[in-house]
Amino acid sequence: RDWSSDVCSSDLAHSLAEMRIADALAQQSQARLQLVRHRLDQSEIRAPFHGAVIEGDLRERLGAPVRQGDNLFRVAKLKGLYVVADVPERDIHELRGTESGEIAFYSQPRLKFPIQGRILEPAATTKENANVFQYRCDLATAPEAWFRPGMGGIAKINVGKRRLIWIVTHRTVDFLRLYFWW
Repeated sequence: RDWSSDVCSSDLAHSLAEMRIADALAQQSQARLQLVRHRLDQSEIRAPFHGAVIEGDLRERLGAPVRQGDNLFRVAKLKGLYVVADVPERDIHELRGTESGEIAFYSQPRLKFPIQGRILEPAATTKENANVFQYRCDLATAPEAWFRPGMGGIAKINVGKRRLIWIVTHRTVDFLRLYFWW
């Protein structure tokens, strides 16, 4: 018997097996690398539009567990800004839905910006124990660079001319009519 040929054949088979194992490990490492690269690509967050972060602070969530699908923050568009004025229920009968007016923001109270009424929501919502209707208005001029979604202020809406006596007494008269039911 020639033992040298058996040993060579066995070494060759062993080398072939090691080569296949090494190839499988290389493919496994390549798949893991592709998965890591995919997750890195997914970790970069980009909005499909230009906007500003209006809710959420990732510094508060450092080290906290996050599940897929959790809202981390909200981004709002800076284009197409509009004003939502809360009109008390007692004054809603004065609006037709196309009034003009002006708004002053709490951050810049000395500046007034013209607005034009667009949509009067038909259903009331409750805010601070009172019913209010939301009146959506467009800015009549281009928004300033410092405008941000969610800003607050005071809107004055033109509803026409009234006599001074009516301005002074109409709320009292309305209260008495409701109180005495006449």
